[in-house]
Amino acid sequence: MSEQATSAGAASAGERGGRLGRFRSKGTPPAPGTTKPSGGTDPITGLPGREHLHSWLNAAIMASRPTSSHSVLAFVDLDSLRDVNDSFGPDAGDAVLAQVALRLGELGARVLRYGGAEFALVYQGVDTMTASDEIAHAILDRVTAPYDVVDGHAAVTVACHLGLAVGGDAAGDVTDIVRDAHQALVHARDLGPASYVVHDESRRGRYSTRIDEARLMSALDNDEFLLHYQPILRVDSGELIGVEALLRWQEPGATNTGMLFPHDFLPLLEKSGLIVPVGRWVLEETCRQAVAWSLAHPTLPPLFVTCNIGARQLAMPDFADTVLEAIAVTGVPARQLCLDITEQTLRYNGDGTWSALRRLKAAGVKLGLDDFGTGAASLTALRELNVDILRIDRSFITDLADSAENQAIVRHVSNLAHELHMVTVAEGIESEEQAALLSTLGVDLAQGFLYGRPESADHIDARLDPPDPDAPFSGAADDTSVFPPPVFPPPELPAAPAADWPAPQGAPAVPPDPAPESDPESSPGQWPDAGRALAGAAVDLPPPED
Repeated sequence: MSEQATSAGAASAGERGGRLGRFRSKGTPPAPGTTKPSGGTDPITGLPGREHLHSWLNAAIMASRPTSSHSVLAFVDLDSLRDVNDSFGPDAGDAVLAQVALRLGELGARVLRYGGAEFALVYQGVDTMTASDEIAHAILDRVTAPYDVVDGHAAVTVACHLGLAVGGDAAGDVTDIVRDAHQALVHARDLGPASYVVHDESRRGRYSTRIDEARLMSALDNDEFLLHYQPILRVDSGELIGVEALLRWQEPGATNTGMLFPHDFLPLLEKSGLIVPVGRWVLEETCRQAVAWSLAHPTLPPLFVTCNIGARQLAMPDFADTVLEAIAVTGVPARQLCLDITEQTLRYNGDGTWSALRRLKAAGVKLGLDDFGTGAASLTALRELNVDILRIDRSFITDLADSAENQAIVRHVSNLAHELHMVTVAEGIESEEQAALLSTLGVDLAQGFLYGRPESADHIDARLDPPDPDAPFSGAADDTSVFPPPVFPPPELPAAPAADWPAPQGAPAVPPDPAPESDPESSPGQWPDAGRALAGAAVDLPPPED
């Protein structure tokens, strides 16, 4: 999964370990009195109102001090509640609010309705500073799961943003924590749906003086940014065929801050516009690394690489030129690069953006639609841009084993993608049970901590080398016959040979067209333009379930 949708938080469920249990418990809600004081309550959700926040937060700070633990304040903003009201009426919107309140009440915090579509959760006794990421993911998992609020209609999915602030012994004024959490929420809104930002109270002084625009610019000049890569595997064989590039910041003086994840600096990158030069570096470095892997493993089909593209980058008039320059400078085949773009990013960019993406598509660059199902631009983008990869959002995967509704959604999204000759990727796979279901639901590719955490280029390189020369190979696929070639390649590009791109499941094999001997792209191991690999191959939609 791209970090653009989760770029506000680097930790994922696989990193959270056993501590997450109390944040994700599906047990009974808190006993009466825990979240409902004797005062009045909100008539829609039954929750207390915002007037209780300061007293609750102060009590949480005082209760946490004896154990040297922390309090956490989380603001939750339902981004698309207005869309529910407009589409289904205010009663449906009220039903969503009531269900959100019930779900939040199961997460071990005191919950109140702060106003409108905004809720606040107060945690006490949090034992680690990194637990704020665990809390954020637990909230996102619950809130973004589908809601069945309108009879006779499909389940409704609501996007949200989170802003969190961590308090501890030094947090003497709850007003500061409330302000910090709200500021974090503002930053999260800039990152798109299902994003969160954590403001750490203990870091306020250091961050306000150290992380500013000048500091970020010097980090780029001093080569302090680096990329980690998360593996993308085939569902049917478990073979490594691609990676997603994820940005990290290795600050000097690791004893103070160490490795910084996007939620620490991405909001300022976006706000300042520095995301444009940093994004250019990410593109070039990703392409350069893809070429390095291909040269180091010439007998293997090359890995495809994906880069997350933000709204500010996409809005630049020279965006297409920037991508094509990175391809030219590094020598990577255009078909080996995939640009991941969120639905929200497409929604707020103009016609120039679509023109740039079509130009890149014609040049052979692949396009991925990230966080599918959480935004409002989905079908338009699928129709107009000829997307190659459809990323199924983690909100449909988290409870996949226990949710017949989520299984139905994933199955039908996969069938839709296959009808449009796209490849599907499931994000956030963390259990064998989820992995086993993916193949039955028609998903082609998967990534998540079950298959590998984001890791250095050297670690990916090691995965491409079998440890024992006599052992079965478990890296990139070496059987090109399982990848049908494109039936209708774009007119600007020559017909491709046997494909390395995974065909959507259930598709018949298509014999390759002979490539001209003079075609420089027809050598074995080159990526074909396989987004259209199954033109004309019908994939029947299953009948609706009773």
